[in-house]
This record gives sequence, C-alpha cells and structure tokens, in this order.
Amino acid sequence: MLLEGQEDYQHRYDNISFKGKKPDENVILLLRRHWLVFVFRFLPFFLALIALIAFHVFGVRILSFVGLNFDMNWFYLVESFIAIFFWLPLFITWVNFYLDVWIVTNTRIVNIEQKALFSRHVSELKHNKIQDVTSEVQGVIPTLFSYGDVFIQTAGSKQRFVFKQISNPVNTRNIIMQLQKKAVLEEKREEGEIMRGKA
Repeated sequence: MLLEGQEDYQHRYDNISFKGKKPDENVILLLRRHWLVFVFRFLPFFLALIALIAFHVFGVRILSFVGLNFDMNWFYLVESFIAIFFWLPLFITWVNFYLDVWIVTNTRIVNIEQKALFSRHVSELKHNKIQDVTSEVQGVIPTLFSYGDVFIQTAGSKQRFVFKQISNPVNTRNIIMQLQKKAVLEEKREEGEIMRGKA
C-alpha cells in the first residue's frame, strides 16, 4: 500500500543501498539540501574565480605598468597558491553539501551528516519513537522554490532530528507522519497479540 504523496518516489529509490540496510527495508525518501542552497554557497567562490582570472590576465600588465620588474615564475607561484586556496574550500563545501543525507525507509530515519572533511556522524530513529513532525519555510526565496526545514521531535536521547533546507518539506512531513502512525498502530497490534497470548 502506497503512502499519500509516495507515488512519485515508489520506483526512484529501488536500487538505493546503504550501510546497515536490512533486507526487508525499502527506501521511501532520499533527501539532500535543495540545489539552490549550493548555488548560494558557490557564489563567493564564483566571484573569487572571476578575480583569479582577472589576476591572471591583467596582473602582469598592471605590475609592468607600475614599473615593477620581477621573475614570472614568482608570479605563477603566487597564482598557484591562490588557486589552491580557491579550490580547497570549494571542494569542502561540495563534500558537505553532497554527503549530508537523510534517508527515510519504511521502518526508520537515517541521518548522515558530514561534520568535516574526515568526520561523519550517523544516527537513526525508529518511526514509533517520533512524537511530532514540523515543517518550516522561511523567506521569499525558500517559499518560491519550495524548500525549508523539517523538525522531528522524539522522546529519545536525541531530542530533535532536523532535515535542513530540503525540497518539499510539507510533503516530507506528511509522509513521515503517515509512517509514524502506521508504526504506532503496528506496535499496538503486536502488544495486543502478546497480551492475548499471555491471557
């Protein structure tokens, strides 16, 4: 039986696999930050790239114009260092953007966050432990492009799961709430069967 709003996702994630995935576990949602978030983070690097190209094209001419005599090898060395300091932060930004993943399966939520280049944090939450799910869209651009945050309140040691800047947060909230209700009903049914067995 498909959940409401799941029709678009039912075949998209059939081949998705991740560490610790159980044989009977089906991926319902695979979530990352909205692509526009990366575009905004990329803008400073784009401006830096334009400055680097301008430095390459006009740097020698400007230095020659002001009368400075220098070895071109030093100029290229400085330019190379600037390029390294440009590409490294861009690479780290891309890694953090791409490797932050939230996976919603039919039994649990897996939260994978890339904290730094060589640091990763993985946590999970069973659907029956969810107490409340809230979606939040703030600002003109997030509203126009339909992205925002989803907050999942739990009773466990980790009080809150946050899906940050994801697409269609309202639809994601609805699907998670349906999964939570289904898990709670299943848990009650199993408890009832145990009680009847003991009786």
